[in-house]
Amino acid sequence: MMKKRKQVRLDRWKALLYKDICDLRWNGQVLLNFIGGIFLISLLAFVPEETISLSFLLGFIFVMLTMLMQGNLMVEEQEQRTIRSLKQAGFSFKEIYIYKMIVTFTATVLVLVIFSVLYGNHFLFSIKLFILVLPIMIIMLVAGTFLGIKTKNTIEISLYGVPIIILYFFVEGLLMNSSKEDMPWLVVFPNYHLHYGIDQLYFNEPFLSYLVVPVIWMTAVVAVFVSWYRNQSFD
Repeated sequence: MMKKRKQVRLDRWKALLYKDICDLRWNGQVLLNFIGGIFLISLLAFVPEETISLSFLLGFIFVMLTMLMQGNLMVEEQEQRTIRSLKQAGFSFKEIYIYKMIVTFTATVLVLVIFSVLYGNHFLFSIKLFILVLPIMIIMLVAGTFLGIKTKNTIEISLYGVPIIILYFFVEGLLMNSSKEDMPWLVVFPNYHLHYGIDQLYFNEPFLSYLVVPVIWMTAVVAVFVSWYRNQSFD
């Protein structure tokens, strides 16, 4: 009996994942984000690193793909009026949201692989870079999930995501045009640690200390989101 229940649950999860993957073919906004992200990083691959920092380029992936794609995947169920149908079919809102996150996470990893190939990063460097960017990826993933729950369409996703985008690239701009001594207060932002953590990778120096603040941010964001989610009613 227990084995049968596990098989039924596995089949349900497979069906939901298959649905989300198939929906990607018809979601123009998500495809635009995905293809646009690949096109942009391909184009910027020809720009000298002295002009645009690697952390700035990664920011486009986190914003255009991870956050906006996740928000658009979430809100498409409301636009198509299918979320209630999925609920009636026995899927919980939690299952629906988790699978959207898995699809977005997988797409982001795929683009990061393409990014590493384009920039000629060797395998070990790419693995270390993935570890370094993981907390920020999860922060953007949670932000996109929140936007998808709270908004009604893709236009609102872009509109309400603007403050996050502006803050991220504002900090990146300051980092690109200053040194550690110029603006020490930037240390409170996670992308500060990504920016200088990448420098550590280039010099083959220890980089794990640059994960501390991003992990603290990630933990806080996830904890706040989970607490907020538990207090919501999605019936």
